[in-house]
Amino acid sequence: MHYLPLTPDDIKEMLGIIGVDKFDDLIASIPEDIKLKRSLNLPDPLSETELRRHIEKLASQNYNPDETECFAGGVAFNHYIPSAVDHLASLPELITAYTPYQPELSQGTLTAIFEWQTCISNLTGLDVANASLYDGATAVCEAARMACSHKRINKIAVSKLMHPAYIETLKSFAKNIGFEIAFIEADGDRTNTDEIKKIADESACIIVQSPNYLGTIEDLETLAAEKKSSVFVHVITEAAALGLLKKPGDMGVDICCGEAQSFGNHMGFGGPHLGFMATDKIFMRKLPGRIVGESVDRHGNRTLTLTLRPREQDIRREKATSNICTNNGNAMLRAVIYLSLMGKKGLREVAIQSFDKAHYLAEKCQERGFELVNKNPFFNEFTIKIAGNTKDLQKKMLDKGYVIQDILSEGMLILSATEMNTKKSIEDFVFALSEVTK
Repeated sequence: MHYLPLTPDDIKEMLGIIGVDKFDDLIASIPEDIKLKRSLNLPDPLSETELRRHIEKLASQNYNPDETECFAGGVAFNHYIPSAVDHLASLPELITAYTPYQPELSQGTLTAIFEWQTCISNLTGLDVANASLYDGATAVCEAARMACSHKRINKIAVSKLMHPAYIETLKSFAKNIGFEIAFIEADGDRTNTDEIKKIADESACIIVQSPNYLGTIEDLETLAAEKKSSVFVHVITEAAALGLLKKPGDMGVDICCGEAQSFGNHMGFGGPHLGFMATDKIFMRKLPGRIVGESVDRHGNRTLTLTLRPREQDIRREKATSNICTNNGNAMLRAVIYLSLMGKKGLREVAIQSFDKAHYLAEKCQERGFELVNKNPFFNEFTIKIAGNTKDLQKKMLDKGYVIQDILSEGMLILSATEMNTKKSIEDFVFALSEVTK
């Protein structure tokens, strides 16, 4: 985005058109006691050349996946992104975060959204998907809200093995929306089935992440069978798992939501991310955002339109089901292009390579004496215990050219692997980790 400075004459002209004498008149409604009474602590102005050099110097201090090997588990994954994704998604007419407000003039954007919905519905095996969400954490919050509205119960049950950031976001959401959270205890590296039996009837929904935060694949069919009358929500933080694991819709899942950053989006310092949601059609009118549908125009030509707009942001706001207005349009477009280029076979190959390389990484870690926490099957993430030195481990490994997650409590470290990691890089990484933790 270009920076266009305003001259004093520009500011004077703008204020004149608005009908005020000075800028302070525009913010007169803000209480005086919260206004900043001093000038901003900024350095002297720089010329464009000086500023560009300064910013480039700061940017050179960053690390990127081309300079380091990424083995960090969590919520952002380093997958290969075909060059066509960057090129096509950067076309000026396609760079937008928003669902179109004049859909009849935006057939291209609506086509991308329609294809996204189709991809997610096919991958999850569920009836309907919406026009994407902010990120995985807010997608979980929206799923909880939908379930509470549907069941008319203000209590949800959440597995303690869901991503901590998702749990914290859900807590914040629950505090303001007004529903209670009960936590389901873990049984080792999986969610405790007996705990679900106890609280299913009194909960609007059961929320379980699989693969969970430790990397273990949950027995969703068994867990979903114990939901009783509540809604079963399956959360995914590594969308590539959908290329290998059984479809959620075939395992008794009512709502599947989570994070789709792995589909053609760079890790980008943790954002922007891409939330997704798919459900049974019974929840269709409670979905946040919009749903694009297919129809024909008066000439009989195929056309796309905003079929359902649950938010009602332009009319009847008091009846809105959600405050979601953006659909992360460009991140969603990147995912559509990526999935179109990869196809079924390509996505499955990415998933298989991620699975195989993660298991090779786990094998090498065990050979070096690291204890594997996962006693059940995992996809491309797993957790190890480090008995040795963990002080400043993340920084020490970064100095050696490896990106890892920060160490967790009890000396646990979550690792992941994707198709981007080679056999040699895995072996070198484990050797470096064993040396640093001596």
